[in-house]
Amino acid sequence: MGFADLYLGKQKGFSPCFRDLPSPSLQISVVIPAFREPHVVRSLESLYACTLPASHAEVIVVPNRPENADTTVREQNLHMIAEISGWMNTHGRPGLQFLLMPEQVMPDRDAGVGLARKTGMDQALARFNALDRPSGLIVCFDADSLCSPDYFTSLEVALRFPRMRGCNVYFEHPLAGNEFSESVYNAIAGYELHLRYMNLFCRYTGFPHAYHTIGSCFGVRAETYAREGGMNKRKAGEDFYFLHKVIPLGEFREINTTCVYPSPRISDRVPFGTGAAIGKYIQAEREVMTYHPSCYLALKLLFGRVSELYIANTDRTREILNDLPEPLCRFLTENDAEAAISETRANSASLSAFTSRFFRWFTAFRIVKYLNYATLHAFKQTDVREAAIAFLQTMGIQVEASATTYELLRVFRKIEKER
Repeated sequence: MGFADLYLGKQKGFSPCFRDLPSPSLQISVVIPAFREPHVVRSLESLYACTLPASHAEVIVVPNRPENADTTVREQNLHMIAEISGWMNTHGRPGLQFLLMPEQVMPDRDAGVGLARKTGMDQALARFNALDRPSGLIVCFDADSLCSPDYFTSLEVALRFPRMRGCNVYFEHPLAGNEFSESVYNAIAGYELHLRYMNLFCRYTGFPHAYHTIGSCFGVRAETYAREGGMNKRKAGEDFYFLHKVIPLGEFREINTTCVYPSPRISDRVPFGTGAAIGKYIQAEREVMTYHPSCYLALKLLFGRVSELYIANTDRTREILNDLPEPLCRFLTENDAEAAISETRANSASLSAFTSRFFRWFTAFRIVKYLNYATLHAFKQTDVREAAIAFLQTMGIQVEASATTYELLRVFRKIEKER
């Protein structure tokens, strides 16, 4: 019996779609959803040009479209599939296999990147299952992304950590070139600064699960993927929701020795995310805004008192919560924090267990809800450049008040890459 038989048996209508057995040396499987992608071959060439690891790797491309897509979309997809197939027929390397799934025609209600990722990741899982290799790494990439030549070798190094359950890969959006307009590059610089500001400030508060969740930049062990119920079918935010099931398990690693370069293009395919955000910024002709630093500083006060909450009685718990800044205090009251903390304490035999359970209640989802609540009721969003400068000053890092978004982003990139 394979390690993933139970999971695969629960997937309605699932069957392996590739006749050829995987290489006995397969350790890394990269999954790429593709929906009317004009430059997918460029992404494949980026992977093809990589230095290969000692073990074997494969790339699974998942062409997909909604069931009721119009004629133009269908023709675009067929052209894309023919282009991919032609490229694969002339590009083979020992130790790196490219596999093209049949076009996945998906029900309109579910069609989207979540289901496309799930479809490919399930196929990758089945191939590791055939090898009885629960340690295999299933990696997500996008059809408009590029990567550094050391992409596969860096993933292989991460595999040497036997307890690793999942990982994310360092990323940088392109900030210059001839492919996009200056307004797009300006917008993506602000948006990436916003992402890094959020991640580093969350980490500064003491939140233990602060990691980037970028769809083209993460991986998960095959065994963990099956155990956690696989990828969801969300049409946007699928990466965030999936990874925040994996990250709290522990042993989640950041791979900063290589780089993925996601596209900054405008996209109307999803209601939120990078492509949608860039389109909104450009259409509104405004600077990127982000959450006010005061929102995070309030969280730091709460997370810094978790050990006190562990030994506190009911009255003392109420005192600690009431002592927090008003928007956070009110948010906690409306979310029954006192009862949640009491239950957490009652089911924890140690401070370590209490802390772990506390952050299974105060999750990344709850942080986002709180940030939106605090923004609505107390701290208006602020220009990302001003917020980034304030954060760096909080960290004791001095920058000029006139520093540009690009200059600040370079500082944030350096911090994240070297930590």
